[in-house]
Amino acid sequence: MAEVRGCEFPDDLSYDQELNVWFRDLGAGRFEAGLTAFGLALVGDLYMFNPRPVGREIEANKAFALVEVAKTVLSVRTPFACEVLEVNEPLTSTPMKINRSPYMNWLSRLSAQEPAEVQALLLNGTAVAVRANELMDLHQMTSFADFKPSQGT
Repeated sequence: MAEVRGCEFPDDLSYDQELNVWFRDLGAGRFEAGLTAFGLALVGDLYMFNPRPVGREIEANKAFALVEVAKTVLSVRTPFACEVLEVNEPLTSTPMKINRSPYMNWLSRLSAQEPAEVQALLLNGTAVAVRANELMDLHQMTSFADFKPSQGT
């Protein structure tokens, strides 16, 4: 497991370029997708999870779900074109489970339209630590445990 400044990035997952979304390869071009601890630290606690419906085709870099955090609605995007195969329905009524254990609670299962191209779009291995350090520097995050998102002041 990669740990950068106290923030964990499990090795069995791949990540988007902003390290906000994790992807678990289920084989045959299928992936589970969820929010990272890093992404949650940047935006605060999650209060609402509104997934796109099963069967919906999603273009690359478009939202497969919406989440509400601190009176803001954010898009949860996938870097690859896909179809929504399954939604973690219990999270629609109890999204706070994601705050407690983001890597144990997937949001949606997706089927990539071009499975062979997916890994080139995602980060894993040492690339995760390099990118995490860059983003943590950008957000002035010296320690994950001490980081508190800006309240706009």
